[in-house]
Order: sequence, then structure tokens, then C-alpha cells
Amino acid sequence: MNLAFRDIRHNLGRFLLTCVGLGLLLGVVLAMIGIYRGLVVDALTIARAPAVDLWVVEANTRGPFAEASRVPGDVREAIARIAGVA
Repeated sequence: MNLAFRDIRHNLGRFLLTCVGLGLLLGVVLAMIGIYRGLVVDALTIARAPAVDLWVVEANTRGPFAEASRVPGDVREAIARIAGVA
């Protein structure tokens, strides 16, 4: 134990720099976890909020939330004319 304290006293700057680096690393990891969990919660909230039976998206896309989908106007109007479609 004495040797550790002596080493810290001898290299105090290096010890403090290491502590700051580890603190920043921990902060970045926690921030990344928070961002990831926020994205997951947002995606689940968007998907579960409306009680829909069917999503209409452009062909050859990955779905309504993964990328933009451009449905032509005539298709949109045809879908809107179907009974029960909001």
C-alpha cells in the first residue's frame, strides 16, 4: 500500500490525467447507453401508439420507420377512399 501512495505522489500529474480520462470514458459510455435506450423507446412508442391494422409504404423499402417512403398521390387518394381509412 505504501508503494502505491508513493507512486501516486511521484506521478501525480499522470494519475490525475488517468482519472480524468477514465471519468470521460465512463461519461461517454453512459451517454451512448442513454441515447440508445431513448431511440428504442421512441421507436416503440411510435410503433405502438396508433392502433392500426396496416401500414402503407412504398415498394422495396424497409418499412415506415426505417427510411422515407414516398407513396404517389393517386395511390394515396385511392387508399383514402376505402371505407374505414383515416
